[in-house]
Amino acid sequence: MTRRRSLALALLLLLAAGAVPAGAHPEENNDPPLVDAGLDRRVDRGATVWLDGGGSVDPDGELVAYGWSIRTPAGETVGPRDPDAESTSFTADEVGRYEVTLTATDDHGATRSDTLFVEVSASSSSGGSAESPTGNGSTSSANEPPTGSILGPDTVVRGEPETFTADVYDPDGDVVSFAWSDGRSGRAVTRTVDLPAGESFEFSVRVTDDDGATQTFRKTVRVRDPDGGSAAAGDNTPPNVRVDGPDRVAVGADVSFVFRGSDPGGTIVSYTWSDPATGSGAVLDHRFDSPGTYTVGGVVTDDDGATTSASKTVEVYEEGPPVVEIVGPDTAPAGTTQAYTLEAYDPDGGELTIVWDPAQSRGEIATDRYVNNVGIDGLIGDTVEIRATVTDDEGNTVTAVKETDVEQSIETGLGETIPRLSGIGWRYVHDDATQTSDTDTVEIGTYEFSATVFHNEPKLVRARWTVNDSVESGYTDSLGRFNGSKSTGIRHTFVSENGGLVSRAVTVDVVDADGDTDEQKWVSRVHSVQSHDDITFYASVPGRTARGSDVLIEPGEDVVFTVGSSQNYRILFGDGTSVEGTGTSMLDDTKFPHTFDDPGTYIVRLISTQGPKGEAIETVTVTVRPRTYFEYWYETNTQKISRVVSEEKPKSGDWEKVTVQNAETVYTGRTVSVRAGSGRPAMIDEGWRLNDTTVEEQQQRVTRVRKSDPDGSGDSWTLVQRNVRSETRTYYEDKYTWYGSSFRRPGWTQTGETRTERVVIGDGHDHDRERHSRTTRSCTDWDLDPGPFGGFSRECARWDYDTDVWYTGHDHDGRTYYDTEYQYKTEVKRTETVWYHEYAGTKTRTVRIKTFAETETRVEWLWERDIGAVRQEYSLRKPQPGEYISGTVRRVEVRCGSDDSHHDEVKC
Repeated sequence: MTRRRSLALALLLLLAAGAVPAGAHPEENNDPPLVDAGLDRRVDRGATVWLDGGGSVDPDGELVAYGWSIRTPAGETVGPRDPDAESTSFTADEVGRYEVTLTATDDHGATRSDTLFVEVSASSSSGGSAESPTGNGSTSSANEPPTGSILGPDTVVRGEPETFTADVYDPDGDVVSFAWSDGRSGRAVTRTVDLPAGESFEFSVRVTDDDGATQTFRKTVRVRDPDGGSAAAGDNTPPNVRVDGPDRVAVGADVSFVFRGSDPGGTIVSYTWSDPATGSGAVLDHRFDSPGTYTVGGVVTDDDGATTSASKTVEVYEEGPPVVEIVGPDTAPAGTTQAYTLEAYDPDGGELTIVWDPAQSRGEIATDRYVNNVGIDGLIGDTVEIRATVTDDEGNTVTAVKETDVEQSIETGLGETIPRLSGIGWRYVHDDATQTSDTDTVEIGTYEFSATVFHNEPKLVRARWTVNDSVESGYTDSLGRFNGSKSTGIRHTFVSENGGLVSRAVTVDVVDADGDTDEQKWVSRVHSVQSHDDITFYASVPGRTARGSDVLIEPGEDVVFTVGSSQNYRILFGDGTSVEGTGTSMLDDTKFPHTFDDPGTYIVRLISTQGPKGEAIETVTVTVRPRTYFEYWYETNTQKISRVVSEEKPKSGDWEKVTVQNAETVYTGRTVSVRAGSGRPAMIDEGWRLNDTTVEEQQQRVTRVRKSDPDGSGDSWTLVQRNVRSETRTYYEDKYTWYGSSFRRPGWTQTGETRTERVVIGDGHDHDRERHSRTTRSCTDWDLDPGPFGGFSRECARWDYDTDVWYTGHDHDGRTYYDTEYQYKTEVKRTETVWYHEYAGTKTRTVRIKTFAETETRVEWLWERDIGAVRQEYSLRKPQPGEYISGTVRRVEVRCGSDDSHHDEVKC
């Protein structure tokens, strides 16, 4: 019998029972959704909690369904107001933790979930006062101010009238008045703006409710020319986008590229890839088959139709000298030991020789020659160079250099929010097959690889393993959303043409929902399985004449496997069962019947011992087709509700306002400072709040013109200039005199004062003698000061006093008489020149400064619109009239597991 000879390169990719997470699975054509339920939050009891799943995406398609569920603090499961909507809300009326879970379904039926937590606390008691919207510094818990916005166009034509409406309401009463910034009243006003094209114009309306609370709403419009021109390029801003992905990849490697960006004025609705392959969705998976420089890019479109192109350049390489890079710290403290990892491999799979400088220790060489622990010796500011010279088996030599700056200390970054990978751990799995001869050493090239993924935020993370084997293979491990660490791993059998030791590279990279990545690489010489062609192994189906390495059967059909091998062997049927056989002569074949009951593709492997170079492997592929059944396909008219949260009504479409999504009072950044006591400036309306009060001491230079120092002999005033001005003044002075008679004299008048002197002539004695005295005064120096309203004020600077003494009585034995004098006065006119001097002093005063800050209330509304659509339906029963669009019903035979089947869970 002539044996059929064939060459097969096979890949054995199995999950390790202990090292690989239970949730890991081989990569499928469809990627499940990346679900984002939103951030955790804290609210008071009774608050409305808004839920938004708009951050969820499907990497390779679109999301078709949303489902919200809520677990209350009491353990009950309830739903929000609209559990099937992308955005919805619920009222947190219990104190404790709510668990809110969002489950999203993509257009292939794949689902994923994400959970957020809402911590609800009892409503805070009133212990302070919040500044009310009216600006009077008080607020009433029973009254809420008006809310809403100004409706009207965002752009106006210069010189043409436009109508704007105050679309507001009072949550707990009625709106009683509207006061527009131009002085008009009423809910709606018509304005004509005559500004240059491209300018912006802002106006406002102050609304008062029936409880006296007021709120001010503002709107800004842009002016354009009547012909449509404007300084602005349009009302819509195109999306901002970039392409994330590797800059350099190997030929045949599976790589992913991701559109990253946002739309300032809305949302991105589509992603279209054009280079190097066409596709849709935010993620493009691609494999380059030939070396060169490629452009990867495409176009994204927002909800207003604006588009933005983005691209990046990727270098694709193949066989050549070794690819070498040293990974290590850029800076390190003096006196520490740092690990440097050599990432090196030969693109054509050759053996590598590595020489480190500084050299590795013997222990490091025996453990891992790709890792060198180097002591950082040097002064702060020095640079340490670590070199690795790599030579392949063809004599190509490449030297990599890593420079590390010596520093004093390490600063540990806080709040890292990108995924991190540990080094790749590995274990060689020895086969326990029995040797058939002394020279037969069984070396099956199976290895287990593992790594730990770290993340400091609860994000969706996916790990991808790439094995650079004779046939490059990839494996994706979806780790889900986690915060902390998770393990990932694979089990792989290396294959080579001749078996034995070969150089291979294993790479694992991780990416989170934000597109942040990290990567680790493992390069070493490994044991491999020999792909041997001196073995007979094929399959046939009873009743059919055809035989070969690919068989197509129905469930339950028998397949006969024919083996011809001179060595012992075992057959792995791919369904968890196996059989062992003993080598036979060159002319004898052994047949093994086997039945496959479940649909699927089975890789049946024959592993035969082949002597000192390991084991040989041959494969047969058995495809078990699923069963078929009938479905009814038809079309229906459906409605889909689209929701948007924004301050203004969306520009396109018939949107209806549903409810307030978010309202808050924010500071605009404008401030005004005024002196206390000067009154509130007219420009500061109810939208301004007292933000700060400061006390300042201000000094002012004061001058006075006086005849002398204003403080007398004090030191508060300083003489600046003498004789700055003079004045001549005339004044009248009373003059007094005594006369011995009381007769009138011209120009003199009697004052009524008299004085009498007793004169005694001769001896005698007195009877009843009495002494009398009188004191009189007269001004000798008048001081004249200018009055505040003209003229002078007169004040005496010096008085003179005169005292007269006399006696009364009668004498005996002597002659006595009395001499009486009378006092007269007259006014004497006098003239003098007065000189004034300038004095300067400093006056200090305390001033209180009040600072007012402008605020505005921003209200975001939830808008909805109905989007009519035609929906394709699939049913096992024939639809009734009225359930479908006339003429669209078809009865279709589908096969289980195919893209056309939709009820496999029932029929298969």
